[in-house]
Amino acid sequence: MKNTSQTKEEKVFTVNQIGSILERMDDSIKILAEAQSGTNVRLDGIDNRLEKVENRLEKVEVRLGGVEGRLELVETKIDRLQDDMVEVKFELKRKVDAEQFEKLEKRVVKLEKHSYSQ
Repeated sequence: MKNTSQTKEEKVFTVNQIGSILERMDDSIKILAEAQSGTNVRLDGIDNRLEKVENRLEKVEVRLGGVEGRLELVETKIDRLQDDMVEVKFELKRKVDAEQFEKLEKRVVKLEKHSYSQ
């Protein structure tokens, strides 16, 4: 077996190089923090708008409940009107129309004249 020695090279940074690396890292962290801050502001705005939408939706739901109640009343009234119409139609079928009434009236008058004349 060969006995080879591997040496690891260690890179040595100067103080200026480390300072430069730290400055770049600091700048990157500041950029990330600003982006995060902007994101938080946008999320707060979205939360506010969403809360307003929820409030409006609750109001719409309340109004819809009132409309549903009134609609039930209207349906009840329509049902009553339909029942009344059926009853009126039945009653009208039992009555004679004007033409038939005139014919019957003429017959009665003729019969009365005939009975008085005898």
